[in-house]
Amino acid sequence: MIPPFIDPQDASRPLQFVPPFEEWCGTAEDRMRLGFQCLLDAGFSGLVTTVSLEKYLCDDTAWDVLRRGVQIAHDMGLRIWIYDEKGYPSGAAGGLVIAEMPEAEARGLIRTIGPSGQPQYEVIRLYEDTHATANFYEKRPYINILDPKAVAAFIAVTHDRYERALHPIGEYVEAFFTDEPSLISTYVPQGKDYPKTLPWHPTLPDIFRSRKGYDVTQHWESLFVDTGEIDRKVRCDFYEVVADLCAETYFGQLQQWCRSHKVSSSGHLLGEETLVWQTLFDGDPFPCYRKFDIPGIDIILSDPGRIMAEKFFLVPKVAASATRLQGERRVMCEISDFFGAMDGRHSTMSQMKSTAGILMSLGVTDFVSMYTVSLQPHQEADPDPKARRFSAEELRGYTDYVARVNKLLSDGRVATRVAVLHPLLTIWAHFTPSERSMYEPHPNQLVRFVDDSFTNLCRELLQQQIDFDVIDERTLADARIEKGALIIGEQEYNLLVLPPMDTVRLRTMKRILQFVDLGGSVLAHPLTPIYAAEGPEKDKDIKALVEKIIAKGGMAGSTPGVAPLLYLLKSRIPPRCTLSPPFPHILCTVVSGRGGQTYFFVNTSSVEYKGRCTLRSIGKPIAIDPETGNQHGLACVKVDSTSSEIALTLSPFASLFVVF
Repeated sequence: MIPPFIDPQDASRPLQFVPPFEEWCGTAEDRMRLGFQCLLDAGFSGLVTTVSLEKYLCDDTAWDVLRRGVQIAHDMGLRIWIYDEKGYPSGAAGGLVIAEMPEAEARGLIRTIGPSGQPQYEVIRLYEDTHATANFYEKRPYINILDPKAVAAFIAVTHDRYERALHPIGEYVEAFFTDEPSLISTYVPQGKDYPKTLPWHPTLPDIFRSRKGYDVTQHWESLFVDTGEIDRKVRCDFYEVVADLCAETYFGQLQQWCRSHKVSSSGHLLGEETLVWQTLFDGDPFPCYRKFDIPGIDIILSDPGRIMAEKFFLVPKVAASATRLQGERRVMCEISDFFGAMDGRHSTMSQMKSTAGILMSLGVTDFVSMYTVSLQPHQEADPDPKARRFSAEELRGYTDYVARVNKLLSDGRVATRVAVLHPLLTIWAHFTPSERSMYEPHPNQLVRFVDDSFTNLCRELLQQQIDFDVIDERTLADARIEKGALIIGEQEYNLLVLPPMDTVRLRTMKRILQFVDLGGSVLAHPLTPIYAAEGPEKDKDIKALVEKIIAKGGMAGSTPGVAPLLYLLKSRIPPRCTLSPPFPHILCTVVSGRGGQTYFFVNTSSVEYKGRCTLRSIGKPIAIDPETGNQHGLACVKVDSTSSEIALTLSPFASLFVVF
């Protein structure tokens, strides 16, 4: 079914991030070969690196070192990715862009009260206390990612120089990795008061008028404070325009360059964890993900319990959903244990593997490891937990595990019939910039409630072993509907879950009604849509559509006091996996392939599970241990014509495949 050994050059294996060659292995070719062989011995299929950070992008000697190193690595069969910045966030080219174009620096629009007591609006430089100064790398001015000239300058001084050094770059480099570009129009340090700030570029009002048909400058108040019913329309229009500009201007230009040079574009966004942060940093992640060839995320901890208990788990779920909705599969994750190292408590290898299992269960396919590989023998590896260096031998067990899981999960299509609507428009409709840190609660109670409820709903579905995709309104509006199924690419959804939300686009509700008319099921929180993103004059149409859907029995769960949402969901879509006794710390991902059904279980906790598991498959199951690749027949009892029951034991942080 799956070999214990997987080719070292197989793309299922992770990549390893390494510093510039001068820092990592030296400039002598024999030292480079030793470093690259260490990566191969550790089971990595490639590396992610950058040119020397000294005289960044401007040193011919450094380019020669990179060129020689890349050639040797390529000749040894390693895949090559390029990290596109001197640290993060990407876009500044280590400061070169703004040195050449001071006008390219990020700007924000703030609201103040003038001497007469009337509001006035001012454009300011975004720097102090923003992500430009409050990241972990270094303080430096940052570009405005809404400025196409600034992004073009970044590409010219970065990507074009790499292409000249590694020409033809498509023969040597698989992808470019861009790291946490954002609007930075919010503030980071806690305990301070800040001006209410919006993202800004001088062309924004004209672009807004061309796309939305009215003058946003006459409605600035609606974006900063509550003025009345028109606020919802202005805010939804504003953040949609901003989100599309982020996607087009920054990620779109990078993707165009990469495709023209036969290289893939990858990387990840900033603030992926919450709906509020998504609004602040890029408007909406879905348009941005569409402009990646290999969308990405980062997870900077390797504590499975914390990943699931907090909001980290939602990051891969949203990114992988967006990827599947485009008919694609690859999702990159920059993985590390930064938080563990900061606390002096580095995660164990079992926790690291479980973290990888969680991420792959939620849709990640490509890993960029930020764990540190020691170039020294095992006995000389650094024992300091704050600077934990793994030997090649230790990491080989990790990379083999990742490769085996990837191999089996890639042999088919993730079989989920449930879609959860991304309630971002409700956030936009009630969103005004906060005067406090991004880490402090947003002042609007409804915004906090919707943000937290969406996370909790998604977590609870996974804790019930119910897999799902998150779907945005734009994609839903374009979905085909056939025989009670929303069809998007290869995915088919028979049930749509509406989290708490009060604002939606009219076309979305029309599509949902059409879905119900053709046999689809909708489950909703009691807070159902009552407002139209198009404006208050359309609110009555939203309410009428909701009433029609409820009257057709297509919005169960929307009345307080009825059966719990998850009970109703299971009655509409029989689960593919049921545990007895229930256990919220096991994830179950189901893949449908030509050979049958594959179930992937991950225990995310430090507690062993022993129980029975009913699976919606029949036949003779095989158990496969992804730690070793060993497999054996598994006893099962046929429950009915569609289901079987097996005994399931999972040690702490362990994982298991069951293949029918």
